Amino acid sequence: MLRRRLWSAFRKLDIFLDEQAIPLALILVVLIIRLPTIAEPYWYGDEAIYLTLGNSLRAGERLYVDIIDHKTPLIYYIATIANSQFGYRMIGTAAVAVSTVAFYFLLKDFFARPRQRLVALVFFILYINLPRYEGNVPNGETFVMMFVLLGLLFFRKTRLYQSFLKPSIRLPHRPYIVQQTDNTMYLFATGAMMGLATLTKIPAVFDLAVVFVVGWFVYAESLFHWPPKERTLLQHILASRAVLGSVAIQLGVVFSGWLAMILLSIVYYFLRGSLREYIDYGLLYNFRYADSWKLNFSSPIVSFFFTLKGKVVLLASWILALTLFRRSFSRTFLFASSWMGLTLIAATLSNRPYPHYFLQVFPAMAMVITAALWLVVYALRRCRRDKGVLLCETDSTKPVVEAAGSFIIISAFIATIGLLHVIPYPTLKYYNLFFKLATKQISWEEYRDQFNPLLHDSYQVAKVLRRSPDQEIFIWGNNPILYALSGKNPVGRFTVAFHIDDFNAYDETIAAIEQKKPTFVIVMKDQQPLPGLREYLMSGYISNSDYPTMTVWRRSNR
Repeated sequence: MLRRRLWSAFRKLDIFLDEQAIPLALILVVLIIRLPTIAEPYWYGDEAIYLTLGNSLRAGERLYVDIIDHKTPLIYYIATIANSQFGYRMIGTAAVAVSTVAFYFLLKDFFARPRQRLVALVFFILYINLPRYEGNVPNGETFVMMFVLLGLLFFRKTRLYQSFLKPSIRLPHRPYIVQQTDNTMYLFATGAMMGLATLTKIPAVFDLAVVFVVGWFVYAESLFHWPPKERTLLQHILASRAVLGSVAIQLGVVFSGWLAMILLSIVYYFLRGSLREYIDYGLLYNFRYADSWKLNFSSPIVSFFFTLKGKVVLLASWILALTLFRRSFSRTFLFASSWMGLTLIAATLSNRPYPHYFLQVFPAMAMVITAALWLVVYALRRCRRDKGVLLCETDSTKPVVEAAGSFIIISAFIATIGLLHVIPYPTLKYYNLFFKLATKQISWEEYRDQFNPLLHDSYQVAKVLRRSPDQEIFIWGNNPILYALSGKNPVGRFTVAFHIDDFNAYDETIAAIEQKKPTFVIVMKDQQPLPGLREYLMSGYISNSDYPTMTVWRRSNR
């Protein structure tokens, strides 16, 4: 009996492995590529801020009241669960693995050939994992991508999405939408996942918008499709109104799912007594952040197109062009290029030249590039050389129009990267450094110090801080790495000096230091003086130790 059960379990496992071989292989590839990320030291500023806020939340502090950063809350609660950089990196790796598998299933709807899906997957996996665009660090975009792709997996089960892929599939009538529970649940789940993405990072609303663009294409297909001879113009208008009603209701369900997540967060912070702070810092501050970075272009036209109005004009023009020439584009290009346009706005919302912002663009870009490559392959197969001249035949203008569209949207990405002076990180150096560590050609300290010039001193100071029973310290400067590395919480609401500068919170910060009287105060040497701090330190602290990048002050016993 036991033998039979073991054989049955083995057979089930064998069938499962056979059916899920590709997703499992994708997960294995992700794990191999991301292996060096686990060995990295505490070096990345944003990650250190997430971990510091996570420590503070575990200590019972209230987000946006007792401890502040300017992003929506979910990223900090993920860091709370992680408890350490290793845990956070493992969660980030799991998120990337889920995103990769979800993207694989999404590709099945748009690319019939396995080779096409392979090309898109290779591009996707490389760009969201390699350090070139900070794919090795679990930034907010890492988790946004996971929620968005899971949302699109739910969306692909809906009648609206299926009608987009195959216009011959009729949309359900309005009464039937309410009765069709599965369709409604998938629509709501789509919105809920997009809501979680937004609660991770505000620019995810542009990923939500791709669902509405799909709805627009479905309606446009009905509105601009010339009526058959047996149907009058009036009948055509009435029919398109019915389609509009069906599309509007289904998009309304998606929006309801998204709104439900946002409202749940509002209710949560209301019950915590921190609703006003959540709205101020978690939501509204993002608009201030997006508008605070100033660009200096010599051309007023270029300057306009990098404003939010200019980006909306460009996007609207692009969607309009796709709509008017929709018969010349494949469904893959309609979906991927509109999604890429939306995420390009998301990545440039603040116009900052940070490489990891562009991770959000790469799923759509992988699809656009793959579609464009196959257009080239298709064209070359129909070409022949005659008397030294390459002659290409085509029975349709569609490949030419779509190739032109691909060139435009990819050129827009390249131009954006260039104009914003986005500087990608070196990839070969990163893996070569890890190889030297793994083969013991360099020591851990030599490996560590390559990542950030602050690390040598920060690791030394962290050893001292860990021995202190006090849970709170104060760092004047931009070195949140030391908070995360030592496991200590900041005195006051801010983790970095630039937030104190931004909010003009000098008096508040000095008052917090005077109230808490931390045992240790660390002053970074590259930071402008905090008004009143030196006088306070001279009255009750001694310079405990001096390092090239920072000075450690210890409270005296007298």
